[in-house]
Amino acid sequence: MKIVKRIVLVLGVLLVIASCIEELETEVFSETDLPDILIVEATLTDEFKQHDIKLSLLDSLVDLETDTIFNPFIPPRDVEIDLVKHESGASVQVTTSNGMTYDFFEASPGLYRSNQEFAVASDVDYQLSIRRQNGKEYSSDPMKIEGMATIGNIYAERTVSDLGTVGVGIFIDSETLSGNTGNLRFTYDETHKIIAPNWTSFQFELTNYDPCALPVPTYDLEIVERTTESRVCFSTEASQEIVQSQLDFSSGQNLERFMVRFISQDDYKIANRYSIEVQQMVSGAQAYGFYEQLDNFSRSDNLFSQIQPGLLGGNISMADGSQDGVIGFFDVVSVSKSRLFFNYDDFFEGEELPDYPVDCGLHSSPESHASYCASGLLANDCPQSIIERVDIGVISYVGVNGLNLGTCPGPYLYVATPCGDCTRLGSNVVPEFWEE
Repeated sequence: MKIVKRIVLVLGVLLVIASCIEELETEVFSETDLPDILIVEATLTDEFKQHDIKLSLLDSLVDLETDTIFNPFIPPRDVEIDLVKHESGASVQVTTSNGMTYDFFEASPGLYRSNQEFAVASDVDYQLSIRRQNGKEYSSDPMKIEGMATIGNIYAERTVSDLGTVGVGIFIDSETLSGNTGNLRFTYDETHKIIAPNWTSFQFELTNYDPCALPVPTYDLEIVERTTESRVCFSTEASQEIVQSQLDFSSGQNLERFMVRFISQDDYKIANRYSIEVQQMVSGAQAYGFYEQLDNFSRSDNLFSQIQPGLLGGNISMADGSQDGVIGFFDVVSVSKSRLFFNYDDFFEGEELPDYPVDCGLHSSPESHASYCASGLLANDCPQSIIERVDIGVISYVGVNGLNLGTCPGPYLYVATPCGDCTRLGSNVVPEFWEE
């Protein structure tokens, strides 16, 4: 569940997990103008595991515009680390109505993990307590599992969106098992295969580089064989949207043909092989209302001026009973998961594959450059040199520049790193669940 990402987008810190996001235009507000607001992401499930709770703060850095076009000449950036103001040093605890206590430790900044594995049980109330390093205390309403439901079927079909876009719809059928299952929330993890289109078995290797040496930079540039897998990778991304369904299950009605995800035909995620694991959570009416409000606000044209902490109606309060200093929802749910695989040809046989997510045009430039410590102004209209780009890791070797390609031809041809090395966009480790 990625509620914090939506909350912080609304309130000031945009959490983005996308491999091609490189540049952000931001506006910095004075810290003294910001209220001290704690952002809480907390959902316990009936899965036997260590559970995670995330804490962050409203920050002074507000993302106003995001450039999603990959710039091949800017090193990669971890947007979450750069922009999120994590809440560290807190004491986090969950207590139950049957006398159990679960303590959480800080596994990484702002991420609190239960000391032990456990699964929430039916007919037991769970309550979250938080004490920040500054002494402020927060607690949730007691919460429990509302009902049980299972994903009876998951399937994909070629379909057309309401906007007329051709693509693939991911559908599920859900069956009620017990209790009140009228409020369902869905998240998913999607994994796709990446094949670098300009991969070669060779790569640049730069050593002994001194860009400030005089009269010219010193370096050793070699073309060496690759030693790790970099042609085929896998990328897994968590859902970033709020997907819910609300039905009257009192009459035994089941959820049928509910579309959890739509993927456009031109989305590279489905170009090779694609898998999605859908997680269905049975929640309560209060949680449904909270997420519905959050989703409505996120679609508004005037987010920052409209959102107020109290308007979101969460179930976490400060010690004085006020919700003005906290935003989030502590939920206790039952879950059901199901996974699906498909290939592009399963729905678009013989049709053109989607474009690779990065512009993979061939480039060339001079091998070296003027010394950074040279005196005087040295005019240079050529692109950044090969050794400078290899040094910051933004290009992949393609071959010898036999045709003198480029405005300032150099000895080698290269492409943006992801075009020749898939590890920039994913992992070269095959997921355990992967099936061909």
